[in-house]
Amino acid sequence: MNPRLHVILAILISLSSARPTMADDPPKVTELPLIAKQSLSFASQHVQGLAVSAEHYWISSVDRGAKRGLVFRVERSTGNVTAQRELSFGAQFHPGGIDVVDGALWVPVAEYRPRSSTTIAKLDPTTLETLASFTIDDHIGCLTVVAPDEIVAANWDARTFYRLSLIGKRLGESANPRAAAYQDLKTDGDLILASGTEKRPGMSPVPVVDRLNATTLALVSRWQPQGTLQTGGSNFCREGCALFRGEIYLMPEDGPHTTIYRFAKPRD
Repeated sequence: MNPRLHVILAILISLSSARPTMADDPPKVTELPLIAKQSLSFASQHVQGLAVSAEHYWISSVDRGAKRGLVFRVERSTGNVTAQRELSFGAQFHPGGIDVVDGALWVPVAEYRPRSSTTIAKLDPTTLETLASFTIDDHIGCLTVVAPDEIVAANWDARTFYRLSLIGKRLGESANPRAAAYQDLKTDGDLILASGTEKRPGMSPVPVVDRLNATTLALVSRWQPQGTLQTGGSNFCREGCALFRGEIYLMPEDGPHTTIYRFAKPRD
């Protein structure tokens, strides 16, 4: 083979392996009907992530004025905070999207700027005490545990997805092939639920709840929540998102107007 052709072929193979995802065709959009909402009256600050169980909410937020990260455990039946802690690591005080899996709460705590650094903390979901942690050289904005030993995480505005082991070893990375800035991720079987805002030139930002193939990150389907926020507008996907027992939970507003909105999950 011509040496120049050999080099070109090697470059093309390298590029294709580094970008396993492809841009999507325009997706079919399914509406998410609003079925319930619950207002929370505590000082939740600037909400970031949400996780849900039968009895509790876990909420991550950032106090921008005091430069500190916060994590709350909230009783669902009353809306009362049952545990709270500051979660900051020096210049890292921006918690992102969170996940509760197998008796552990996973929280990325990053510097408040892109292309920075993050400590990913594994917490006891009851006491909020730190069980383990590791660092990543980028701003991690959200994550979800997709397998017993693997995390999928996304950086600032979800431009890059990372695959990590539960002790922080990098297993791979890929560029986000779509213009959606995801803020919170959750695992749904062999799919990832990704909530955020899609930004396209010349168009208003669109709130989206995307279902992604957990392996390839290809877009499987797209949902859009319907209704009006307590504070006005309709961008339900600005911040926290959770999935529990066939319902989607979205938490877009900061305190003192923090409200958790529930939507019915469409049938496949």
